[in-house]
Amino acid sequence: MKKVKILLGLMVTSVCIGLLTILPVYTNQTKSDTTYTFSFISHGGEENPFWSQVYMGYKDALERFGCKGKMYRPSREGDLEWQLSTWKAVLARKPDGIITTIPNEKMFDSIIKQAIDMGIPVLSSNVDDPEHSKGNARLAYIGQPLVESGYMTAEAAITKYFPGGPPTPGDLHVLVTMGAPGETWCEMRAEGITNFLHKYGVPKRNIYRLDTTMSADEIQSRVVGYLGAHPETNLILSTQYSIGGYLAAKSLGKKPGKITIAGFDLVPTVLKGIEEGYIAFTVNQQPYLQGYLPVVQLYLMNKAGTSAWDVNTSMALVDKTNVKEVQEKLLVTK
Repeated sequence: MKKVKILLGLMVTSVCIGLLTILPVYTNQTKSDTTYTFSFISHGGEENPFWSQVYMGYKDALERFGCKGKMYRPSREGDLEWQLSTWKAVLARKPDGIITTIPNEKMFDSIIKQAIDMGIPVLSSNVDDPEHSKGNARLAYIGQPLVESGYMTAEAAITKYFPGGPPTPGDLHVLVTMGAPGETWCEMRAEGITNFLHKYGVPKRNIYRLDTTMSADEIQSRVVGYLGAHPETNLILSTQYSIGGYLAAKSLGKKPGKITIAGFDLVPTVLKGIEEGYIAFTVNQQPYLQGYLPVVQLYLMNKAGTSAWDVNTSMALVDKTNVKEVQEKLLVTK
C-alpha cells in the first residue's frame, strides 16, 4: 500500500509534466495581444517555507504562459482579516482570474461569490471549503483531499510504521498537534486523523489534541512540555510539519523510533528527521503543482473557454526508503 501511494504521487507528477509539455504548443500556435492577470491570495505567511514552493510553481506558470500576477501573503501566518482585506483590494482591480486559499468555511463565501458574479473565475488552491462546491462558489479545487489525507496518515502510522507491528488500540497514546486551530485545513486533517483513531478503537482518553502554531520553536516547546507530563505517549501525528515532535523527542533524548512521528509536507528539517529515524514519514502534497496548475486552468478558461476541474495534487508518502530520491529529484525549499 505504501509503495502504491508513492507511485500514485509520481503518476500525478508524470501526467502533469505531460500536460505542461503540451500546453506551450497551444500558446505558440495561437497569437494574441492579450496579457492575462491572475492574482493569488494566500493565508500562508511570508516566513512559511512551504509557500515558497507554491510561489515557485505560480511564478513559473505565469512566465511560461506570458501572464502577469502577484502572490499575496501576510506577514503573520494565518492572518485571515488581512487576507479578506486583500481580497477586496484585488477584486477592485478586476483581474482575469483569482486563485485563493479558503482557510475559513464562511469568511470568504461572499467575496468569492461577488467575484464570480462579476465574471471573474476563482479557483481554490491548497485549502478548500469543507463542503467544496456546495459550500463556496469557487469553480474548482487544486490540492490535497484534507480529511482523506488525515485519515491515511493515521492509518499508515499505525498499521505500517509502528515498531513491532500494529499495536492494540488500548496501547496507543496519541498526541495530535494542531498547527492552526480553527482553520479549515487543520481541522479537516484532524477530523480525518481522529476518524481513523476512533475506527481503530483507540480510547478517547488516549487521544490528546495539542493546539500550537506554525512556529517550530513554539511547537517544540509545547510538545516537550506535554511529553514530560505524558511519557507514555508513543504516537505523534501532526496536521502540519512534524518538526515539533521530531525536535522535542530528540531534545528529550528519546531514541529514534521510540515515538512514531508523522505529519505533512517537504521542508529540510522534516527530511532530516526522516533520515535520522525520528520521523516515520511525511505526506507530500506537491505544493509546486498547487501554484502551477491553477494558472494553467485560468489561462485555458480565458483563452479557450474551458471549464475548471478539480485536481488531487497528491497524498504520496516520503519515508526512509525514498527520502534521498525525493531530495534529489523533487522541489524542496532550500
